[in-house]
Amino acid sequence: MGMPCDLPALLRLAKRHDIAVIEDAACAAGSKIRISSEWVPIGAPHGDVACFSFHPRKVITTGDGGMLTTSDARLDDSFKLMRQHGMSVPDTVRHGSPQVIFEQYLAVAYNYRMTDIQAAIGRKQLERLSELVSRRRALADRYRELLGNLEGLILPREPEWAHSNWQSYCVRLPDRVDQKAVMQKMLDRGVATRRGIMCSHREPCYSDWKPRHDLRLSELAQDHAILLPIYTQMTEEEQVTVANALRAELQS
Repeated sequence: MGMPCDLPALLRLAKRHDIAVIEDAACAAGSKIRISSEWVPIGAPHGDVACFSFHPRKVITTGDGGMLTTSDARLDDSFKLMRQHGMSVPDTVRHGSPQVIFEQYLAVAYNYRMTDIQAAIGRKQLERLSELVSRRRALADRYRELLGNLEGLILPREPEWAHSNWQSYCVRLPDRVDQKAVMQKMLDRGVATRRGIMCSHREPCYSDWKPRHDLRLSELAQDHAILLPIYTQMTEEEQVTVANALRAELQS
């Protein structure tokens, strides 16, 4: 949801056991992590590959699609092949050549290219990334002011080594509260929310899969956390409306 994890600890563990690290940075465009006193963007990448999403709910969007980043030249070449049919010569090179070029198909691959229109939108969004993140951080600060005194409500906490883009604002409801009932009553007041997370092992498509570890905390997050509305154009009045709706349900 945009909050960085302790990447240095994961990287040390992965190095010790010779495990590749793929960063799920889907929600993390603009988030940063402090490494050796320096603030570094998520997806630099620190691991082998970082994966970003440009879905409409994300901080920056191209309408849909995403991006991979890597510092590994071999992986970079492989990704470029995979995204364009496994074609040995990109169509842009072929179309611009004064010579006739016959491409080859070096691997069974896909058509995962972003369109030029999407890319143009994304480049303009990137120019505004700092501004968008700054606005979301201000909104997160305001939520802390509005909701900080609600008994039993647990607000998200930013570690001192993390700088979140606040793509989502996830709160943990008191255990005594019925999550779905709160969400429905807020929706009746015109405030849409979502569950904090979904646990894959609870979904029907994985019904035959048995967890090898205790996933109690993940299940608690699914059963007791909700995402409050947060978006760059959100006004002070809209935030107060959200906070008042949640307050009314928790204090009723």
